[in-house]
Amino acid sequence: MADMEFKRRLNQVDELYNELSELRQRGDDAGKEEIVLAEMRLDNAWRELYAFMELPLAPDAGIADGSE
Repeated sequence: MADMEFKRRLNQVDELYNELSELRQRGDDAGKEEIVLAEMRLDNAWRELYAFMELPLAPDAGIADGSE
């Protein structure tokens, strides 16, 4: 079940990435607002995937900074 959920979320990220790529390739034909919204949807999908996998969003999350 978790494997299917992971694949579903990964497919969603892939679809949103492809959508954003198409918008960027259209250049001026795609509105700035449309591109920003597509970027936000992709970012949210990545965040959901990371949360599902229980991974930190920041590479140094949970690691002490060493300034003791």
